Amino acid sequence: MTRDFLTLAEALGIRKGSIVSVVGGGGKTSTLFRLCREASRDGHRVLATTTARMKLEELAGMREILLWDERDVTGQSWTACTQGRPGPAEPWIDEALSGTFRMDGDAVPVTFLGRSVMRDKLIGLPADYLGDLLSRLTWDVVVVEADGSRGRSIKGHRLGEPVIPLCATHCVIVLGADGLAEPVNDETCHRPEVVQDLLGLDWGERLTPGGVVDLICHPRGLLAKIPGDMEVVLYVNKAPMGGEHRAEELARELMVRCGRRIRRIAVGDNHQGGTVETHLFENVSPEE
Repeated sequence: MTRDFLTLAEALGIRKGSIVSVVGGGGKTSTLFRLCREASRDGHRVLATTTARMKLEELAGMREILLWDERDVTGQSWTACTQGRPGPAEPWIDEALSGTFRMDGDAVPVTFLGRSVMRDKLIGLPADYLGDLLSRLTWDVVVVEADGSRGRSIKGHRLGEPVIPLCATHCVIVLGADGLAEPVNDETCHRPEVVQDLLGLDWGERLTPGGVVDLICHPRGLLAKIPGDMEVVLYVNKAPMGGEHRAEELARELMVRCGRRIRRIAVGDNHQGGTVETHLFENVSPEE
């Protein structure tokens, strides 16, 4: 195992051509924005979307929000969404969908694709539609929020969750360091009853770093729901450098137990920014 300090995109192995699904809890949306910003600074054209639901207020930083017209089965009809309301489509939308769109200068807008707006939320695109859509677009990096956790740091996944598009090259599991060693309850976990069921814990019993590893590696846990051909990476968010947390303990145990499947672990804090502590497990090949 080697250790380095990198940007989050570098730590997670994100490069040109990556389609990244972000799942779990503990800051998925801020992780999506961070990856978009870093990839944009690297000169990539970045596209963001979701297969779940996101609050419109969370998307205020996006340059453009486009809504797919579900009635058009060809996938060619889009409208621009301004302040939560559909409006006239910009001319460059057709250029983007036809593969002829290029940005001038250094500005690289992050464009967000959605299906529709319901009250204060944007409804995501169907996961089985993304592969065909993305094959027709010219963006360099795509980041997909493929899960919902209602702001909790730890999530127990039910049957059918998360909704990961099969076209994804990477799956980033996010969890919050502030959920480690905390009681299993509604404040710490999204769907704590699932966490209880998988780990055999009582309500209010503390979730150790080892318990989080058990949750990820359980036969009905998150790792078992991720297609085997995707590169799986873990990001422990809310773990600022110099702070006291148990993220490194979790990283070490996860490497020992899941090194054949999870070979990159980043530990950092989206609010702090800067580089993240990166653990790379290089001694085990995926085929072993």
